Amino acid sequence: MNSGGGWRGGFRRRAPKPPEDPASGEAARGKAMRLLARRDYPSKLLRSRLGEAGFEAGAVEEAVTDLEDQRYVNDERYVESAVAGRAARGQGPIRIALELIRQGCPKELVEAYVVRDDPHWSDSATALRERRFGRGAPGPTKERARQVRFLLQRGFTSAQVRAALAAAGDSEDLDLGDDSVDFDADDAAD
Repeated sequence: MNSGGGWRGGFRRRAPKPPEDPASGEAARGKAMRLLARRDYPSKLLRSRLGEAGFEAGAVEEAVTDLEDQRYVNDERYVESAVAGRAARGQGPIRIALELIRQGCPKELVEAYVVRDDPHWSDSATALRERRFGRGAPGPTKERARQVRFLLQRGFTSAQVRAALAAAGDSEDLDLGDDSVDFDADDAAD
């Protein structure tokens, strides 16, 4: 073992190397391309990452605008892909929408791709409940509350939770309150 004490069993992140020319749009574009090589980003989040890397606002704007023109950065494609991926992982419409708005995706796009009243969300909640808890109706009140809490934390609306429990044969009426959430970007940032 190293007696110098440098290795402690985990990886240490190096401090990001500041750009040589923070005003260079070309250098910012190169950094953006390296980021995009790993995963897709919405334009606002990409701007933020480039700013954190030390690039000036003008260089960031030039780089991101150029990448949007060449369709390397496309908010609509990002939202469509993110909604499909998160829904496939068992997340509900409220959670997905709030997460995308926090990332800086345009509210109009999020609302267009996350239609909370779409019946497929109830089917997703039902399938998720069955996968996690089995086909039978929840027994005692404690188990029922556990299943309700699980689905609500996943981002499903109260109507979708009711539908999932009803599909399992639960006939008790649920009073889950109002789950009207305003997808306001200012609130989501907090």
